[in-house]
Amino acid sequence: MYKPLESLKLTTLGACLTLALSTGVISTTVHADTASEIRAAQAAKINLKQAIDIASKQASGILVDAEFDDDDSDSQSGGGVYELEFSDGKTEYEIKVDAITGQVVDLDTDSLDSGDINDYNVQRRAKISMMSVINAIEKQTGSKVLEIEFKNDRDYNDHPTYYEVEILKGNQITEIKINADTGREFERKVKN
Repeated sequence: MYKPLESLKLTTLGACLTLALSTGVISTTVHADTASEIRAAQAAKINLKQAIDIASKQASGILVDAEFDDDDSDSQSGGGVYELEFSDGKTEYEIKVDAITGQVVDLDTDSLDSGDINDYNVQRRAKISMMSVINAIEKQTGSKVLEIEFKNDRDYNDHPTYYEVEILKGNQITEIKINADTGREFERKVKN
């Protein structure tokens, strides 16, 4: 009886050590990815609002999603791209703008499915626009918005529609959630 228990203890210890070491590797990888994103965002020559302005000339409708991608293969300069998505209720426009040169490097269109049409209609009824959120956050925090997305998903009972925003200030990226009807922040966490 002593041997099976000893074997079980060693197996359990080995599993725990494997899990702990794996978690450390994953954590280090995530931290390295965030550090790379921060460096690329700091080096970007144009900001998200400028990228939106450039992309809006190629699309119709409202902005529904915008994000900075530091390692996108479409970047001509190697400095990342802004991936922007617009919708007019029928068509989705996906546009990539190089973060260094400001050039449109990719443009795709697609028809919306019923879920996308519903999200578009809900976003149009939101009291706070995506651009208002970007402007207010940058003005109030002195930060640079890297990503914003409209969410219509019932993850939060008190906030059925909201904007998920990532901002860069100094050497830190923070994720903020803003109620789309009140404009109030309801969650904040630092990205590691």
